Amino acid sequence: MLRPADPFDLIRWLARSQSDPRKAVAELVQNSIDAHARRVVVSRRRLRGGPALTVRDDGEGVLPGLGREEALRYIATNIGSSRKRSLSPEERRRLVVTGQYGVGLLGFWSIGHRMELRSRVGGSNVQVLRLVEDEPRVALDELPADLGSADTFTEIVVTELHETGSRAVSGRRLAEYLAAELRGPILASGVEIEIHDAMAKGTAQKRFAVVPRRFTGEPLRVAGELPVAGFPAAHVELYLARGAERPAIQVSCAGTLVADDIGELHALDLDAAPWVGSELSGLIDFPGFTVPPGSRRGVVPDRAAEAFARAMIDLRPLLENELRRLERERRVAADRQVVEELRRALRGLRGRLPQYDLPPVLGARGGLGSEGRGAPEPLEPEETIPAESELFPAGPLATVRISPDPVEIAPGHEHRARAEARDADGRLIRHGATYRWAIDGPGFSVRGDGARPAVMADGGTRPGATARLRVEVEQAGRTVAAEAAVEAIEPLVDEAGFGIPEPHLVDAAGETWRSRFDGRRWEVNQMHEDYLTLKGEARARLRYLLALLAKDLSQHAHRVPGAVEASEDVVAILALAERNLRGA
Repeated sequence: MLRPADPFDLIRWLARSQSDPRKAVAELVQNSIDAHARRVVVSRRRLRGGPALTVRDDGEGVLPGLGREEALRYIATNIGSSRKRSLSPEERRRLVVTGQYGVGLLGFWSIGHRMELRSRVGGSNVQVLRLVEDEPRVALDELPADLGSADTFTEIVVTELHETGSRAVSGRRLAEYLAAELRGPILASGVEIEIHDAMAKGTAQKRFAVVPRRFTGEPLRVAGELPVAGFPAAHVELYLARGAERPAIQVSCAGTLVADDIGELHALDLDAAPWVGSELSGLIDFPGFTVPPGSRRGVVPDRAAEAFARAMIDLRPLLENELRRLERERRVAADRQVVEELRRALRGLRGRLPQYDLPPVLGARGGLGSEGRGAPEPLEPEETIPAESELFPAGPLATVRISPDPVEIAPGHEHRARAEARDADGRLIRHGATYRWAIDGPGFSVRGDGARPAVMADGGTRPGATARLRVEVEQAGRTVAAEAAVEAIEPLVDEAGFGIPEPHLVDAAGETWRSRFDGRRWEVNQMHEDYLTLKGEARARLRYLLALLAKDLSQHAHRVPGAVEASEDVVAILALAERNLRGA
């Protein structure tokens, strides 16, 4: 049998493996959550002439089934053994219980020199366990309960704080750390955690609520549960956080954060795209991990970790497909924005420069189809997102509104409206609702039964005419309704048949032309080096497209020798200047 030469040396090394005072506090708070506390108060204050840290909770207490002296004696003489260890990973996750090693108390060595654990259950006297840093003996004592004290509570008091430890657990820093470190357990348990910092100077804030941050960005449509062969499923919550300062996928084990960035788990080969460098954020929780008991960071590379890594290989293509979908949607939105910017920049061009031949285009308020005046806009299919892939499915129907309000339509044209049905928490209802549309007013009609019908104005409708659009939404026997105004408006200049064309991006790698225009269709070579260099910055891309459009319109209007070459040279000079100004 392996046997240590000095058992306390092992305890000392285990205690010293926790180097972050904030993580040590998180372990103490986690113990409170494991004891099903509803409220935890962490205080930094002066006690007995020096800085001290206290953690007090209203949970069920330390080993509540035992007497107080027996319970505290047990945890002091069974370092490395925890009754929570008998729980399966799935039970720990279901019960929001994380601890299993019986070493969380030792982390106080990184905070201060002395610690007292005070415990009271069911109106008993207060039993106190006293520990001193780097000393193998502990003391047990009994105190009378303070007047007005709760019948059941647990309080940790750490005194003689180390200077670095005291700074690390200041109010704001500790609140932000706990909000990230214990995000899963806080959200799952609903516990209320508050930081009181009586040592904050002057008028500085002294109370901080620990509010777990919600991930921001576009949610990825991947299943919330990832099967792991032979182990409990992993919970997946991922977002595309474009523009975030340092987006990262966090990894936790049954609620305890084990990696701030999945790339830190080098043994699992997850330090490459798409896991890192793809602007992804969120959380993956796998309760089957074996976590180093001292630092509680990283994972042990055992069978569970290997199974998790294989599951992540299966998840990777689904994730890459989602990223491609979101990139396509972003490009469509960016292209739409560019067209709007082009039209805004060249507003009034036909009136001021009528010699330029502008093609028929879609009007700014939805009047004209690209194939000719008055062509109806085809109805789009309803957006379909499988209900099982939604991380937070909507609840029962509560409200509905119509957007836009008012709906403005040129005579002889149509405009799409949208019914936004939501639950009591404001989440959009995508499934299981039926829509009934009606319109009250001569000269107007509505077609389509889904959430996005087309509202039409007859050709004889006079500008200024109005109507009321009404929708009734029904789900599971509940019906709600909404109305919006409809108004006929004067056609815009573009709706009269002329306007700024939309650029059609063409893959023409290896060819030298930048753009071309035949009077109806405007094509832009998105593989030209100038476009590739400037497309990443919205304003530079817009200026480049404006230069191309000006070149093509002038070439189309002035068919004289040298016009093509001269205008191409102007664009080449402008593109070079733009690239130089951007440092490209």
